[in-house]
Amino acid sequence: MRILKYILLLLLLLGVAFVVFVATQKSDYTIVRSKEIKISKDIVYNFVTDSTAHVDWNPWKKDIAVFENIKLVTGDTIIQSILVKGEKNESFMRFQNTKKGALVTWKLKGKLDFNLKLLSVLQGGVDNVLGDKLEEGLNNIDSYLVKELTTYNIKINGLVTKHATNYIQQIDTCSFADFHKVSKAMLQNMMAFVDKNDIIITGLPFISYNSWDNKTKTTIFSMCVPVEEEILTTDGSEISGSHFDEFLAIKTTLTGDYSHNKEAWNKTLAYLKKKNLIEDINGAKIEVYKISLPKERKPSKWVTELYVPVKKRIYIAKPKPEVSQEDNTTPSETTTTN
Repeated sequence: MRILKYILLLLLLLGVAFVVFVATQKSDYTIVRSKEIKISKDIVYNFVTDSTAHVDWNPWKKDIAVFENIKLVTGDTIIQSILVKGEKNESFMRFQNTKKGALVTWKLKGKLDFNLKLLSVLQGGVDNVLGDKLEEGLNNIDSYLVKELTTYNIKINGLVTKHATNYIQQIDTCSFADFHKVSKAMLQNMMAFVDKNDIIITGLPFISYNSWDNKTKTTIFSMCVPVEEEILTTDGSEISGSHFDEFLAIKTTLTGDYSHNKEAWNKTLAYLKKKNLIEDINGAKIEVYKISLPKERKPSKWVTELYVPVKKRIYIAKPKPEVSQEDNTTPSETTTTN
């Protein structure tokens, strides 16, 4: 019995010693990981800086990590404060061009709490604990961008009739590069306006392009939401009501990430030329977001419908030739003789 007590006391002392050993481990840490991603640097940078996309690559999903931007160096560096389980960490992500895409270097600095110190001791060092998290995050970015963004399909549906629609709109101008972010923010604003004013919507949101300039790489567009009745707003309101009449259009369906919309538009315009159709420049090119965020997070499953207005062909019937009285004989009246 006495020996058992000594064993238990020894185990207790060893446990206390181990806890003291863990608690006295170095708190400060710096971890660095890098990965080359075979997608352009701008696409990777825009994806990582998009706060709504954190859920798609954040390696601390279960730990409810909170990201807060401290400094952004456009296209080059992101400095963030990351809160994981109440502990503050400083994150530095740098993006560099490579021949195949972008090199992303992720550095994490902070202090270890007791639980992380314990894991570090058990797993052979903090580098094995948090380093694995950084690798997981970089792999998530790589998998999402390379697989999801490169899986797409473009289908020319042909000539269709786009029915008359009432809608509310918000007009803005932005660069091609910023279009996705700007349009997403506008859509959120539009839907908030709809909810606040109890407006009945009758279909999916869509973009109406007023103009785009390939030289300056800018576009003027309207973010639109179809509504049941034509709506009037006060002067000076950023949101206004509008309407388009029924028109004939070439429809194209893009299944996949929105970054392929330029190729979809080019193929649509090429189809018009091939079929000897004439674009109606008085109409507006329209994109309908049939399946998109937030309903579907995977870009490979997004569906965008494109409509290019075309002029209706006018066929002029040739007048029937006049028939003289002498020739006015029907086949049944014709006779033959031997």
